[in-house]
Amino acid sequence: MKELCKKWGIKIGIALAVLVVLCILYSIIYRVNSVRDIFSDIQNEEAKLTEYIVYGTHLNLKGTVEIGETEVKDVDIYFRTINEENELIVDTKYEVNEGKISFSTSDLINEGIDLEALKSNTYYAFVRVQMANDKYKYYTIDNETDYKDVEYYTITRNGKNNRVYINFEKYNLEQREIDYMYIGVNYEKAPDNVYDVVIDPGHGGSDTGAQYNGYVEAKLALKYAKAVKEELEDLGLKVMITRDGTEGEEYGTRTVYNKDGRVNIVGASRAKYVFSIHLNSIEKPNSYNGVEIYAPTRCNLSFAKSFADNIVKYAKTNYSTLEVNYEVEDGVYVRTFRENELEESIESAKRKGYEPYDIKDYTPYLYMIREIGGIATGAYVDGRNTGYGKNLYYDSNIGLESYLLEIGYINNEIDLHNILENQDGYIEGIVKTIKDNIYGEDYVPPVKKEDKNTVKQRS
Repeated sequence: MKELCKKWGIKIGIALAVLVVLCILYSIIYRVNSVRDIFSDIQNEEAKLTEYIVYGTHLNLKGTVEIGETEVKDVDIYFRTINEENELIVDTKYEVNEGKISFSTSDLINEGIDLEALKSNTYYAFVRVQMANDKYKYYTIDNETDYKDVEYYTITRNGKNNRVYINFEKYNLEQREIDYMYIGVNYEKAPDNVYDVVIDPGHGGSDTGAQYNGYVEAKLALKYAKAVKEELEDLGLKVMITRDGTEGEEYGTRTVYNKDGRVNIVGASRAKYVFSIHLNSIEKPNSYNGVEIYAPTRCNLSFAKSFADNIVKYAKTNYSTLEVNYEVEDGVYVRTFRENELEESIESAKRKGYEPYDIKDYTPYLYMIREIGGIATGAYVDGRNTGYGKNLYYDSNIGLESYLLEIGYINNEIDLHNILENQDGYIEGIVKTIKDNIYGEDYVPPVKKEDKNTVKQRS
């Protein structure tokens, strides 16, 4: 009997093994045929990708495609999937000139293709052109930039992440090789060194920041930053803080571009957002007060406006009374280089003997906005000025969406009193803004283990 069972066991094992092999072969054949079907109706020409950037949570594409015709009705980026589920259509900005289309997914760096919204699947990208006769033409995308594949991890939600991989490959189709782009999305927990958010307490070490009546900006900013970090972690976010108060006197304005300086550790964090917390100051005390939120150029300002509105509401303060030409909304400022600052940058480079930086009048002035965004925000500290270190990510096509929060004036008696006595109000406004803009207003954070124990004890 045992011998019989053994024989049958071997036969069943062999049958199962054969079945597994057949399933794998079928899967491979099915996938090959399906991929071939994906490319079944493409044009011989390929769209040429001239720029692709991941900034914050969004992917932006820019390029051209030769169509030889001018009667175009619409252009979009069309993502096909093998199983025909979760297909995606992304509107584009486009122009047609002498049979050539120039397209872009967005004019704003923090809009475009929302990587957080992609569901698990494989998305094959095409430039889809709708002609005047309503027929469509499909063009695969050939990457002509200097940037290759990108790996992205979505923001942690209820302890989970998706790995998003942006790929550029070749495929042999009917005796011709085509270049194409696809995005693979699957569930995969983010590695320990990948963060969601960075909190940056301004200044630190020998750089005290502003001071007034014995109060120091660096210390107050750190106190606030630690409180914000704790609240965000309670929401389930993975949060990095750029300094914790243990930094020595060697830490300061000249170390921000060091290998372990705040710029480079933020760049290495692979986070999606960075929020810098500061206190403002003015030469004449009590002449200005209120909240100022500094945002990048070419950016949808809804996040920045939410910061300003919520801090004013929950901290019972007001929008800044500072009126300058770079104030774009109540409490929201977009600070770029002024003409005299552009001239001074060129003159400084000549005096010190290095090639001037390529700074434009739309380049962000504040380094924790500019340098953290890579090519999206015009980062430029590449080491040519030996007085500073080097931003290792200045030419990266992956950037963090960055905001600088001046929560009030340290040398304004009203602001200072409120900052000292009403920390909870400021923290609530800051944390609510981050929660609502990242997760949405209806998001319910995961229950912590200690909270579960408390519930059990009460019941």
